[in-house]
Amino acid sequence: MDGGARPSQHWLLVEDERYFEDVTGFIRLEPGKKLLLGRDNEACQALFAFPKQVKRRQLEIENDGGLISLRKLDGESETIVHYIDDPEEISRPLSSRLDNLKLVRRIFGGPISLKSPEEATAAIQRVNAILRSEAYRPKDTAGRPGGLIDLPDMLSPIIVGDLHARVDNLLKILSEDGFLPALFRGEACLIFLGDAIHPEDDRDLEQMDTSLLILDLIFRLKIVFPNNVFYLRGNHDSFDEQVGKAGVPQGVLFRNRARQLRGRAYEAALAEFFELSPYVVRSRGFVACHAGPPRSHLALRDLVDIRAHPNLAHELIWNRLRRPGNAAGYTERDVRAFKRTLGAEADTPLIVGHTPLSRDGTLWLDAGGMPNHHILYSARAQSLAVFIRVNGKMMPLVYPGEPLLDFANALCVGEEPAQALDG
Repeated sequence: MDGGARPSQHWLLVEDERYFEDVTGFIRLEPGKKLLLGRDNEACQALFAFPKQVKRRQLEIENDGGLISLRKLDGESETIVHYIDDPEEISRPLSSRLDNLKLVRRIFGGPISLKSPEEATAAIQRVNAILRSEAYRPKDTAGRPGGLIDLPDMLSPIIVGDLHARVDNLLKILSEDGFLPALFRGEACLIFLGDAIHPEDDRDLEQMDTSLLILDLIFRLKIVFPNNVFYLRGNHDSFDEQVGKAGVPQGVLFRNRARQLRGRAYEAALAEFFELSPYVVRSRGFVACHAGPPRSHLALRDLVDIRAHPNLAHELIWNRLRRPGNAAGYTERDVRAFKRTLGAEADTPLIVGHTPLSRDGTLWLDAGGMPNHHILYSARAQSLAVFIRVNGKMMPLVYPGEPLLDFANALCVGEEPAQALDG
C-alpha cells in the first residue's frame, strides 16, 4: 500500500459496483493459474449469482506471470472487455483503502496508540454497559446476558479468527472491501472469535502493550457499532495463571501490565469484560465459537444459562480437534450434535479458531476431514483470513499481511472527535 513492495502479480475478480461499498468477496487468480468464468464454477456462481444469459462455460481467464489472457469458451456467447482509463477509477482500490484507514482513525479518535488510563477505563466501562444488555443476546434465568448470540439474517457477517495482538491484521481487515461502509449502514456485523490478545511470536510472548492496544481499538468499534460488533470469549481472554504459551504465564503478565499502566479500576473492568462476553453465535448459514463443540450433552438453554455450566464454558473455549496426540479431542459426531442443538442443518458451516493446523496457515476448510467444519486463524504476519456471507453462502477470503499501523498513523487526517461517531 505504501508503494515499497514489489507489485503483486495476483489478480482479483470482483463485482465492481459492490466491492467498495458492500460485504462481498473476490476470486483470486494467481500467476500460472487459469479460471473458468461461468455458471459451472461454483465459487464464481456463489459470488456473482450469474443470470442464465451467462453460459455454463463462458470464458477462461489465465494469469501468465501477471499478464492476463482471455479465451472464449462458448461459440454463441458474447463477452465485452472494457479497458478502464479514467484515473479516478484506476486509483479507486487504493483510494478506497486509504479512506477506510482514515475512517478507522476517526473511529479511534486520533493516532492508533495506547489510550490514556482515563480514556481506556471510560471506554471499557461503556463496553461493559453495552454487554449487559447486548443486542440479539437472550438473558439467562438470572436476567444476565447469556452465552448465545442469535444473529438476525439481515446482518452480513465478517468473521475474524484469533488475532493475538496483531494490530496490523485488524487494520488490514477494516481497510479492505466495503466492510466499514456496510458497518456504518448497519448492514454488516463484525464477529471476533476471541483471543485478540497475547502475542504468539516467540520474541513477543511477554510483551502486553499490543494486547492493550488491540482491545482499545475493538472497544472503540463496539462503542461506535454497539449492535454490529461482537466478541466471543476465547481461552486467552482471562487473567488465569494457566493461560500462556511456551511456559510464559501470559494471563498473569497481562493482568499485571493492565494494572501497571491503567490502574485497578481498568483491571477490574477488563476482568468483567471477559466474564460478560458470549461464547457462541448462530445465524442463517453458520454457527461459530472459539474452540469447538462440547463433547458433553447439552440443551440450547444451557448455552444461554452458561454461568450455571462452567464445564460447558470451559469446553467451548478450550476443546481441540481430535488429532494424533489428542485422543480426547472433539469429533465429527460432536460437531453434528452441536449443530442439532443449535437448530442448524447438517451442512451448516461451523467456524472456529483456537487450533491452527500448521505454523504458517491461516485457514483450513473441512478441517479434520469433517465437511463444513472450518478453522480460521487470523494472527499470521504473512497472511490472514476472514469468513463472509455472499448470496447466502459462507465464503473465506485470504489477504496478504501488511504492516499498516505506522502507515495509518502517518496519514494526514482531518479528524473529528471520536465521540461524534459513537453509536
